Amino acid sequence: MTSPTDSPSGAEALLLDLEAQRCDAMKRADFARLREILHPGLTHVHAKGQTDDYDSYFLSGGTHVDYQQIDRSDLKVQVLGTSAVMTGRQLLVAVRKDGTGTVRIDSRVLQVWTQADGGAWRQIAFQTTPLAMSIT
Repeated sequence: MTSPTDSPSGAEALLLDLEAQRCDAMKRADFARLREILHPGLTHVHAKGQTDDYDSYFLSGGTHVDYQQIDRSDLKVQVLGTSAVMTGRQLLVAVRKDGTGTVRIDSRVLQVWTQADGGAWRQIAFQTTPLAMSIT
């Protein structure tokens, strides 16, 4: 996820691991784990521009699709005290549960993480900008 010349700090390494856990939880539809990773103040902007908060994300985000693939690449993390910005690419493939097709989105993603009470890092913002989208 980082280039071989990068040596991530402890916080950067932890955030990269949390991002891998977030992607894994999405693929497994592990909403309990996602609730732990995502911040209650979440703003999540989807590829088509619709926006969810924490509560609406769990009513719409991921509940209508089965995630087949979520690959992250070129991830960069900038820790700024108790906040961090993560940028990178994401390739997402999801099958719609209503049978209307498979969605493939290649995008650039901007995420903001913050340390919640107790020091745990949680994702508070997510914005995806598609480079290519298809439904088959």
